Amino acid sequence: MKKEYRKSAGPYEEDNEMNTLSQVIDQEHMIKITSNFTRLGDRCYLENAGATLYPQCLLTAVHEDLVNNVYMNPHSDKYTKDCVEQIRSSILKHFNTDPSTYTVVFTAGTTSALKLVVESFQFSVDDIDNERNSGSFVYLRDNHTSVLGLREIAADKYADIIHISHEDFLLAVSNNEKSHLMRKDKFLNKDDANTLLVYPAQSNFNGFKYPIDCMELIRNGCLNNHLKKQLCQINNNWYILLDAASFVSTNRLDLSATQPDFVCLSFYKIFGYPTGLGAILIKNSSSDVLSQKKYFGGGTVDFVLSTEDMHVKRKDLYERMEDGTIPFLSVLSLKHCFDTMHKLIPKSIYDDIMDTVSYHTYFLAKDLYFQLHDLKHANGNKAAVTYMDSNFSDIRKQGGIVTFNLLREDGSYIGFVEFQHMADLFNINVRTGCFCNSGSCQRHLVASNKELKEMYKSGHVCGDEVDLIDGRPTGAIRASFGYFNTFNDVDKLIHMICRCFVKTKMKPPKRYLSMSHRTIIDALKSNKLYNGIAQAQKIWNQHEFFFKNDVEDIPHHISDAKITLKEVAIFPIKSCGAFKIKSAWKIGPKGFEYDRDWMIIKDNGVCLTQKHTPRMCLIKPKIDLQRRVMVLCFEDKPPVSVPLDVTSDKKTKNSSLCRSKVCTDIIQGYDCGDEVADWISEALEISYLRLIKQSSDDTRAQKKKQNGEKKLLSLSNQAQFLLINKATVRWLREKIQDPLFVDDVDSLADRFRGNLVIDMEEELAERDWHRVIIGNQEFKVEGLCPRCQMVCIDQQTGYKTVEPLRTISEQFAGKLRFGIYLSYVGAADNSKDRYLKIHTPVKPIINEDDISR
Repeated sequence: MKKEYRKSAGPYEEDNEMNTLSQVIDQEHMIKITSNFTRLGDRCYLENAGATLYPQCLLTAVHEDLVNNVYMNPHSDKYTKDCVEQIRSSILKHFNTDPSTYTVVFTAGTTSALKLVVESFQFSVDDIDNERNSGSFVYLRDNHTSVLGLREIAADKYADIIHISHEDFLLAVSNNEKSHLMRKDKFLNKDDANTLLVYPAQSNFNGFKYPIDCMELIRNGCLNNHLKKQLCQINNNWYILLDAASFVSTNRLDLSATQPDFVCLSFYKIFGYPTGLGAILIKNSSSDVLSQKKYFGGGTVDFVLSTEDMHVKRKDLYERMEDGTIPFLSVLSLKHCFDTMHKLIPKSIYDDIMDTVSYHTYFLAKDLYFQLHDLKHANGNKAAVTYMDSNFSDIRKQGGIVTFNLLREDGSYIGFVEFQHMADLFNINVRTGCFCNSGSCQRHLVASNKELKEMYKSGHVCGDEVDLIDGRPTGAIRASFGYFNTFNDVDKLIHMICRCFVKTKMKPPKRYLSMSHRTIIDALKSNKLYNGIAQAQKIWNQHEFFFKNDVEDIPHHISDAKITLKEVAIFPIKSCGAFKIKSAWKIGPKGFEYDRDWMIIKDNGVCLTQKHTPRMCLIKPKIDLQRRVMVLCFEDKPPVSVPLDVTSDKKTKNSSLCRSKVCTDIIQGYDCGDEVADWISEALEISYLRLIKQSSDDTRAQKKKQNGEKKLLSLSNQAQFLLINKATVRWLREKIQDPLFVDDVDSLADRFRGNLVIDMEEELAERDWHRVIIGNQEFKVEGLCPRCQMVCIDQQTGYKTVEPLRTISEQFAGKLRFGIYLSYVGAADNSKDRYLKIHTPVKPIINEDDISR
C-alpha cells in the first residue's frame, strides 16, 4: 500500500496520514538507496548530525570523472574554471536563488566560513576600529562552539559581545508588537554601527529548528533591547549570519523566501563527501560590510607590488574572498553529489528532494522519541529522559535528531560512556557528550556556570569519559537520522536499550511498515551478537530480558586466607590470543618479555583491535624460546613463524596506535615481512595488514609518573601488568542472571585478558590493595582497569555477548572497572631475580606504610 500525500498542503503542514509514522520513501527507492550502503553490513549508523554517509554510486561517479578527464588549476585553465562556475550555480539553484542575489565563496568548512565572515566584518561606523564607533556581536547561547569562538575576533574589533538565551530569542522574533523599536527607514544608514547576529537554523544538539522567517524583524530592531548601547545615540544596522550546517543536511533552505546576509555550511553534512569543503553564501547587497579582510592570497588581487605596500583586490566577491587555489577537485565532485541525490531520492513531498528527506528523517526521529517516552522499567519508573525543545508536533520546529539519557530503575542516571560501550557492542553508532554545544547542554542538564567550573577544576574536560559527577550527567546521547536510515534502525536501538538497560519486553511499535523492508527480526538475525541473537524471535513475546537489578553492598575487607598466583599469561600480539605460561616467565623493562611486543596495523597505519575485529582472539601466538620464534596458529590454517629477534637491516616504520587512550603515542617498530602479513590478512579476511614489532629503543611510557619516574610500556594500553582475582570472577559469574550466558568461571576469566590471575577466598579485595608481592617480585597498584565492550568477546570463539559488561555496570553503579593495573617495582630482596613463577604465594599490602622496600 503506497501512501499518498496532499500536494495542496503547505510545505510544513502535516497530512493526517503522516501522523501514523508511516514511511515517506517508497519501496523501490528505499531498496535503491540501501543498496548503496551495503558496506554498513549490520551496523546501525545514527550519527548523521556529525557526518552523513556517502553512497557507493557517488564515489563511482567521481572516480570515473577523474579517470576520464583532465582538470587543471582553475587559475590556469579556463575549462576547469568554467566547470567550477557551473558548480556555484548548482549550489545556488539548490537553495532556490541565483547569482544576482547571492555569491558562493568556497571555504574549508562551516568553521572556516564563520571565521572568515567575522574577520572581514566591519563593526564600526567608519573603517577605524574603536570602542566608541563599533556595533555588537550577538549570538545565541545555544550556538555551536565554532560560533562561540568568534567572540574573540569580534572583541579585538571593539564590538560589544552579547549573548541571548534560547527563550529570549524566540520571544523577540515571535513578538510582532514591537513597532516602537523597529526602524522606520527601509535602507541601511552608513552612519550607523553594524551589528552581527549569529544563530543556528537548526540546533546540532537536539534538532530544534529556530525561526528563519524573521530576518526583517531582526533587521528592523526586534532585538535592540538586548544591546548594551541601546540608550545611546548610536543606531544599529543588523546583519544576520545563519549557521546552516545542521539544517541543510536534511532540510530545504529556500533563499528566495528567507534572506539572511550570510549563510555558512559544510557539504559533507549534506552528501557525506567531500570533506574539507564548505561555503559562505553571501547576499550581494550585504557584501560591502565585509570590507576588513586583511590577508590576500594568490588569485585575490588585480595588482600587487612586492617592494611596496600596495595591492588592488579583485572586483568579483568570491575572487577576493577565496585565498589561493580552491580544492577544485572536491568542488567538481559536487556535480556528482547533486546528480546522485536526484537519482536516489524521490520527490515524494511537495515535489522536492530535500522536503522528502526532511519528512523521512523527521518521522524516524519522532518514532524514536515516542518509543523512548513510553519506555518504562518493570517497576513503572520511566527509563529515559529526553532533552528536546519540541514535542514532535510540528516539522517546522523539529528535525531528525533525538537527544536523551537513560535512567535506572531507581531513577539514577546511566552514564553515556556505559551506554556507548553497549552501543558499540551492538554495532550502533551514536554521539555522546555535549556535541560541541555547551550552551544547549548546560541548559538542558540544568547546570550553573559555577558548577561547570567546579567540574573542570575536578578534571572534567570536553570529550573525556567522565559521564557522571555526583550522579549527575555531564552530557547526553544523540541519535540523528539520514535518508538511508529506516525504522529498523530505530528498532535496533530500542532493542539494545531494552536488552541492556531496561530488561523489559520490547513492545512492537504501533506503525505501518512496508512489507518490502526487513523486519526487526531480520535485522537482528544479521547481527553477530551471539548472546540473544539465536533467540531473536522471542523479542516480541518473551520476557527473557527480565533480570534482577539490585545493587548489593560490596565487601571491601580482606581475609587472612592463602592467596596464590594461579596463572601467568602474555599476549604477544596486541588484541590477539593469550600464550599461557606453564612454569615461569621473565620480567623485562616494559613488563613481561614479549607481552604485547607486536601489533597488527592496517594499510593506513592504524592499529587493529578486537573492538572492531573480534576474530583477532582466534590468532594464537606461541613463544618458542629454543628456536627463537613466535609461532602463529589460526583455526585450520597452517602455522607461520616470526623471528623473535629483529635484525638491524629491517626497515623502521612509524605507525600510530589505535584510537584509545594511547592513540597519541607514535610507536617505532619493525615490519615483520610479507609472509606473515599475507597470513594474517587471509586469516582475518582484511587486505593489506602488516605485523609490526615494537623497537627495543622505543621509549613509550606510562602517562602517570611513579616517584618522578615514568615506567616504560610495550603496546599495552595503560600499564605494564593486569591482575585478575578469580574469586571476584566467581562472584561476578554468580551475579550474571542472563540464561543465555553460558561461560564457566575459567572462560569468563579469560575475557579479562589478565597477565596475572590469582585465587583467594575474598572477592573484590584486590580493589583496596596499594602494593602486592608475588613470590619475590614486588608491584605497585596503578588503579582499577576501565572496561569496554572487549570483555563481551568470547576469547575462544570471537562471538560477542552482552555480558559481562552489563552486570559489571549494574554492580558498580555504572563504573566499568574490573581488575587492577600493576607496575613493576623490583625484586623484594633487592636481588637481580626477574622471573615470576606460577603457584607462588601472593602478599597484598593495603597500607602504604607497610612497604617492604
